[in-house]
Amino acid sequence: MSNLSSNVAWQEILRETKAGNIPHCRAIAAPVNFHDEIVETLAKIILGSYRPSHPDLLIIGSNDKPAPIGNQETMTDAEYKNSTRGLIEEIALKPLESDKRLGVILCADKLLKAAANSLLKLAEEPPSHAYLLFLMEDGRLFLPTLRSRSRFSVIALHDEKEAYSIPLSESEWLEWLEKSRKNSDADAVIKNLSAWENFAVLNNNFMLAEKIDRLRITAEKKNLSVPFLCDIIILTLKGENKNIETIFNDIW
Repeated sequence: MSNLSSNVAWQEILRETKAGNIPHCRAIAAPVNFHDEIVETLAKIILGSYRPSHPDLLIIGSNDKPAPIGNQETMTDAEYKNSTRGLIEEIALKPLESDKRLGVILCADKLLKAAANSLLKLAEEPPSHAYLLFLMEDGRLFLPTLRSRSRFSVIALHDEKEAYSIPLSESEWLEWLEKSRKNSDADAVIKNLSAWENFAVLNNNFMLAEKIDRLRITAEKKNLSVPFLCDIIILTLKGENKNIETIFNDIW
């Protein structure tokens, strides 16, 4: 298994951070076993030091459970501090030990919509001393409006789910089409869609990933012949099919 220190995307994040090019809102999708190391390393650079009890390091959620939105009237002080509303209030306060405050939102891809939406204003207009780090496993599930306000990076491992390039040229499409029509069943073709979606995410092309995801979900719901499915994929990914669902609805 690859380790974090040798990952190209992580090296770029470190290079930027050490050079002082620190976005007020950063989001990283990475395997969960790297999250603790990511937090510790970035906290050392941004805050100048790291320890779990650092007063300017504000962590909400856990690696397997997202933070709730928070209700001060029904929660204990500790529970409220571990909520999105609690983070918003805490990070607005002046730093106690560093000249910055770092808010870390773990399991950010699993935040309930209300909790995620509560962080939009903070992500859009953070205090000058405040920095946010959203950590997640699956960047595809991260709220798009938060993602658009963040500098987003994907740290992927070589032994993760296969991700390979989408055909681009006419000859590549013809080669893929010929192989798929002759040698694939519908499940194998849908598996191609999953791999292409992963490729798009790894290359930060989220509009394309969303298009592929809609196509994959729609295809999984229908009992399609391989030739028909291949034709729809080509039309969609080459930009000639603007509305995937409409085509399927017209047929059925």
